[in-house]
Amino acid sequence: MVQPLARPDLSDLTLRVLSAAVLMPLAAAAIWWGGWYFGAMVILIGGAIGWEWSALCQTSAWLRGLTVLTLILSSILALSGMLQETFACAALGALLIAVFARIDRLEASALLPIGVIYVSLALLSIVWLRSMPETGLVAVFWVVSLVIATDVGAYFFGRLIGGPKLAPRISPAKTWSGLAGGVGCAACAGVLVAIAVDGGNIVLIAVLSGVLAVVAQIGDLIESVVKRHFGVKDAGNLIPGHGGVLDRLDGFLTVAPVTGLMTWIAGGSPLRWQ
Repeated sequence: MVQPLARPDLSDLTLRVLSAAVLMPLAAAAIWWGGWYFGAMVILIGGAIGWEWSALCQTSAWLRGLTVLTLILSSILALSGMLQETFACAALGALLIAVFARIDRLEASALLPIGVIYVSLALLSIVWLRSMPETGLVAVFWVVSLVIATDVGAYFFGRLIGGPKLAPRISPAKTWSGLAGGVGCAACAGVLVAIAVDGGNIVLIAVLSGVLAVVAQIGDLIESVVKRHFGVKDAGNLIPGHGGVLDRLDGFLTVAPVTGLMTWIAGGSPLRWQ
């Protein structure tokens, strides 16, 4: 059984900060420059999450390779603007994975293909948002800033204030105070982005950012359910102090599709809503 997370010591916090100080500028540069830089980042993320998700599901080596390949191909198709083909690739890959996982009598035979669809949808959403003329760059930075703000706020306020647990059976370290801190920090981050780009209704953007912070926490809890099911603390160890890529991007996997859906329904970026 997964044990509750211990209060981090100074060395753990320092490692987290140093890793973030290296990775965040690289990610920001890739998003800013777009093109092949952004594409390479998305493909690497897709492959890394595919590897970690299939490792969590304890698959065979070749089935893990099929999972990684499906997410990489889906990422490439999405970056090429082939949206229908992206859906088809993800669906076909998930179907094949489900069939072979059943043949292999994999315990997580349903969870593995569901993960492929789940991750593919998030990658497609962030690529589509970035491709939007005029507002795409800002929309992606908004998503990134509010998810990071949610993580930071939840981490520090949860440990500073403590109090009742948010979901003790799923993630014993999470508290309601951490959720509140994450929502508040995300709202502030959203407002700062809106002010910087002369966005729309500031109050509305603050509210939307807070709602998306809750969505990000739901993504975090979804991953926690999976990790608890398999009795592991982290999805991987690629990022010192943070665990795996999936551990850092779990909030993005839910926020990106929701943001994409809001943008599609309204016909424009939420940052421009009045």
